[in-house]
Amino acid sequence: MCASLPAIAAQADGYQPVVAIDACGTFSHHKREAGLARLTVLGIEVSDYATLVVEIMADNADPRANDVYAALDMPFATLMGQVAAGYGK
Repeated sequence: MCASLPAIAAQADGYQPVVAIDACGTFSHHKREAGLARLTVLGIEVSDYATLVVEIMADNADPRANDVYAALDMPFATLMGQVAAGYGK
């Protein structure tokens, strides 16, 4: 997995890296599973980009939330736009 080496190096430097698994690639399912297992055993957190973006936003009431989600083509971006606009009240 392409993020393994930088994540392991960052951890060795005292950081707490988080790897977005859907931002990594390989041509083999077995290599992907082995890479994920290695990161997990080393105590490196593995997540996905959608979860990480939501955590970074921290608050869906942020006026930029809908634009961020729409730019990432996240399926719930339309719903967030409706909530932000006050639909359903």
